[in-house]
Amino acid sequence: MGKIKQYIVPIGLGVLIVAVSVIWYTAFYFESRQDLLVNFFDVGQGDAIFIEFPDGNQILIDGGPDKTVLSRLGSTLPFWDRSIDLLILTHPHADHLDGLLEVLKRYKIGMVLESGVLHSIPEYQEWQKLLEEKKVLVVFARAGQKIKIGDDFYFDVLSPFEDMSGQSKKNPHDGTVVTRLVYGENSFLFMGDAEKPIEYRLVWESPLVLDSDVLKVGHHGSKTSSTKEFLEAVTPEVAIIQVGKKNRYGHPTQEVLDRLLAVGAKVLRNDLEGSIRFISNGTNLDLSQ
Repeated sequence: MGKIKQYIVPIGLGVLIVAVSVIWYTAFYFESRQDLLVNFFDVGQGDAIFIEFPDGNQILIDGGPDKTVLSRLGSTLPFWDRSIDLLILTHPHADHLDGLLEVLKRYKIGMVLESGVLHSIPEYQEWQKLLEEKKVLVVFARAGQKIKIGDDFYFDVLSPFEDMSGQSKKNPHDGTVVTRLVYGENSFLFMGDAEKPIEYRLVWESPLVLDSDVLKVGHHGSKTSSTKEFLEAVTPEVAIIQVGKKNRYGHPTQEVLDRLLAVGAKVLRNDLEGSIRFISNGTNLDLSQ
């Protein structure tokens, strides 16, 4: 008994030190951050965009084709953070969905935003099952919705244009969730795999809300997206192409690269630069790689 007693104080003190350290680290982590962080993760041939707000709110748009997103999150988040406020699934293709399955299994998720377009792949069936088992709130996206995050940040949902929940589409890209993030004078447009029909409709119906500093290029730089008319409406300063090295699709195509250069956009690619991070204070937008 005497031997046990002599360790009570040191062990208790050790636990206290760890607890205090975590509290101080948590406070320092959020208080020292006054900026918006937008991370375009390098996850190979797929999309994964992680957004951190100064108040601690976090959003993950798509998860890439495999477990790579977990290591990217692990190197970005503090060790104690095992929750994400919002997951956005732009559409149920494996290169956007599979990584989200791994995130859903390992993190506590506050809410999911998706189009609700049905897809026959097993991964989407697993996605639906996990959401039900974990009782995650699911909201079906539709143009006109606004997600307000604090006083200075908001997300506009620009697509899909109609209620797509429960529908089957020959091309799931037709139901892609397109969103635009605004913080003060800075803006980011996330196109998922939206193709020309969505771009044309956005230009026709919502040209004034398209102008953005940073464009996440649609469909990995495929020729099916990034029309001249659309890019001229967006006028991006920077265009991000989420694409894997030596991918079998030939993404991005030269014609898309040429159109991006024609509107004066600086093109950054995950296959060349790796993961890409932007830091915004609402006025200035800085690139931190």
